[in-house]
Amino acid sequence: MKLSVIFKERPEQWGFRGDPYFWDHLKKLAENMDIITPDELEEWIKAEYLSVSGKPLTDEYGDFAVVEEFAHGGMSSGGVDNLWWLEKGIPLLKRRLTALR
Repeated sequence: MKLSVIFKERPEQWGFRGDPYFWDHLKKLAENMDIITPDELEEWIKAEYLSVSGKPLTDEYGDFAVVEEFAHGGMSSGGVDNLWWLEKGIPLLKRRLTALR
């Protein structure tokens, strides 16, 4: 089983317009990855966020990053919301991963 299985069902709500594109980016990478632990998953997502944005994924100042490759129009185009990922996205994916075990 590949890690991409936890990305199959997309959330109904996002923080910024770039969040679904970051989700899809992670899903594509996960297609070639075996299942990992929930803690490894969180570290991997944070490393990928840093890789695409040049910024750490933290909750400091309610920060966000604008990623040009995820920009497809609109006010928050390309924006990836740190708080959404830390409070909703990562916990959701960790729950799904835990449920597989």
